[in-house]
Amino acid sequence: MKKSSLLLSTIFLAILVNYVPASAASRVAVSIDPPSVQANMGDKITYTGTITNNSGKAIDNVIAYISLANVTQGKEAPMDLEDWSANKAIKVDAIPPHGTYEGKWPMRLIDSGSYVAYITVVDKNDNIPISSMMSHLEIKRILRLNPNNVLPVALGEPVLIGIVFMVIAFKRRSRVK
Repeated sequence: MKKSSLLLSTIFLAILVNYVPASAASRVAVSIDPPSVQANMGDKITYTGTITNNSGKAIDNVIAYISLANVTQGKEAPMDLEDWSANKAIKVDAIPPHGTYEGKWPMRLIDSGSYVAYITVVDKNDNIPISSMMSHLEIKRILRLNPNNVLPVALGEPVLIGIVFMVIAFKRRSRVK
C-alpha cells in the first residue's frame, strides 16, 4: 500500500511539475515576421514581433528583444547586434487580456552568410522566457565599390596636395631672393 501510494504521489508530482511550465508558456506567445528573408549586404529590413497575451488577465512589465545567430558552416556563433540594429530591447508596460503588442526591429545587413533571427519575451511574473520560431536570413555578398570613382581620388589627392606644397615653396623661395 505504501509503495503504490508513493508511486502515485511521484507520478502526480511529475505531472504537476510538467504542467506548470506548459501553463506559463501558453500564457504568452510570440511570433516573428517575416519567417524568412533573402537579401543583399547593405540592405535594410525590419522584423516585426507580435506578443500575444493568451490569459484572461493583463500582463505587465514584459521585455522583448531580438537575437541573431550566425549559422554559416564553420562560423556558427551568436551575433552582437551593436552594428546590426539600434533597437535591441523593447519594454512593454501592459498587454490587455487576449490582446497583442507589435514591436519592430529595423536591421541593417552588414555581413553575408546564413543567419537565424528570433524574438525572446521575458515576463517578470514567470520564470520561463518564451522565444519565437526562427526566421531564416540569407544575405548575399555584394561589392558596392566602383574602382573608376575610387582610383582617381586615391591617386589624385596626394598628387594635388604635393603640387600645392611645391607652389607654396616656389613662391617663398622667389620672395627670399
